[in-house]
Amino acid sequence: PMGGTINQTPFATGGSGSAYIYGWCDKNWKDNMTEEQAKDFVVKALKYAMTWDASSGGCIRTVTITERGV
Repeated sequence: PMGGTINQTPFATGGSGSAYIYGWCDKNWKDNMTEEQAKDFVVKALKYAMTWDASSGGCIRTVTITERGV
């Protein structure tokens, strides 16, 4: 928004449900998570966004991208 703010964070969220999970992400983000911890973080964040936002989708599909590829 005009006159808004810029915050540096180690993650990014987007979409209509993202407004509902900023605090949850701040609280639960951990630097240097394992791949499994990161997947759990993403799935839980999406689940909470979908719970509170009536316009969010009905299923979660994830893709893991590493130095080895997709």
